[in-house]
Amino acid sequence: MLEDACLLNDTSFLPNLFDVDAVLLARGTNQIRGRPAIANVIIDQLRDGGSYVAAPQLVMQSGPLALIISDAAISVARRSLDGWHYVISRLDL
Repeated sequence: MLEDACLLNDTSFLPNLFDVDAVLLARGTNQIRGRPAIANVIIDQLRDGGSYVAAPQLVMQSGPLALIISDAAISVARRSLDGWHYVISRLDL
């Protein structure tokens, strides 16, 4: 879903993919915390020519947690009652 939101520049859906207390490290940034700030950084990087293709190489799940590794990202996601949300992400957009 993150790939879709990035490809479509879906600013209304993108924040919902992240946990309320999520942290993001993207190229050229310090750690960014919180849904609105994370969405803003991702959208800014996409507007500056960045892109994101998920292509996960490894997904490991233990209970409500998942580790997702690809060439462009390393993320930890947590499942809650309303679905999966990224908690920690390092994205190369």
